[in-house]
Amino acid sequence: MDAAHLGTGNRICSVVFVDLVRYSEEPVSKQAELKTRFDTLVAAALEHAPVADRLVLDTGDGAALCFLGDPEDALFAANTLRTGARDATESPALTLRMGINLGPVRVVKDLNGHSNVIGDGINVAQRVMSFAAPNQILVSRSYYEVVSRLSPEYAQLFSYVGLHRDKHVREHEVYEVQVGAMLRDLEREPTGIELASSASAEAGAASRFDPALIERLTTALALEMGPMAKLIVRRAAQRAADESALCDMLADNVPETKREAFRRALARAAATGPVSDPAQRLRAHGTMREIGPALLDRAELLLSQRIGPLARVLVREAARKAATPRELFERLALHIDDERARRLFLDEAERTT
Repeated sequence: MDAAHLGTGNRICSVVFVDLVRYSEEPVSKQAELKTRFDTLVAAALEHAPVADRLVLDTGDGAALCFLGDPEDALFAANTLRTGARDATESPALTLRMGINLGPVRVVKDLNGHSNVIGDGINVAQRVMSFAAPNQILVSRSYYEVVSRLSPEYAQLFSYVGLHRDKHVREHEVYEVQVGAMLRDLEREPTGIELASSASAEAGAASRFDPALIERLTTALALEMGPMAKLIVRRAAQRAADESALCDMLADNVPETKREAFRRALARAAATGPVSDPAQRLRAHGTMREIGPALLDRAELLLSQRIGPLARVLVREAARKAATPRELFERLALHIDDERARRLFLDEAERTT
């Protein structure tokens, strides 16, 4: 699958490396049938991820799904694939094993001018996959460390498997993604206010809300609740009939003593219309300062004091999406659990910007 819109260069990427178990043992006619069914599953697994943030590589006996946006995209895609393969009734059975890794990759052009992905990020995903049993999803430590911090519910999805060595004698700590109701519920959560299944009733409800509004409301709630805000806003957007109901649902998650002030903050966030032009966004934030290397270094230092070495990855991800220094620091604040630490971080950021 070509993805010229991705350009070329170094990226931090979440990679799902998928292997079709015993694919090479089947006759050519069966291989063609398996690949057709597999391609259909992959298409369904990618529905929730923005086109601009994904790239699919055909590996012959499987695929590598590369996600340049939210790390959760990889988790939802992998579980959608596993569920689809497990529930299929066709013969021969479509059995998958998968490995997920978060790491550096380079997007390059191949001999045909199509986008390709190379680098340690995809290599480690393949090696983690090689440790998996049929119908099992394993993830690397780097992927676990990032996703498990996004919310306590995500953290509960993983169990430590152990230390494995690949054929190059490189050691990998791996975690298994658990099958359960929690993950089946999470895979129906929207990313960028799109749901994994666009045909679902929840998707119809969530699509009524402007993604820019959802992002602003998430930021407002995160100042009170930290990383859990993202998940709470997604769930509320599925159920809320309109913007007023959505704000009411979000306010219910804030202590009563802070609720009135929070409602005013939500009203301000909701009243700020979507601004698509970058220059207008900069003016709206009241600063034209560039997000340059010095500011990113400062952001990484401040965030690492609160959450440790994961700050580097999170700063890079936030810098790809933020238009201004203020927006950059607001995005980073979502990853700080403790309310006091979060507010101190934003106070220091205000002095920086």
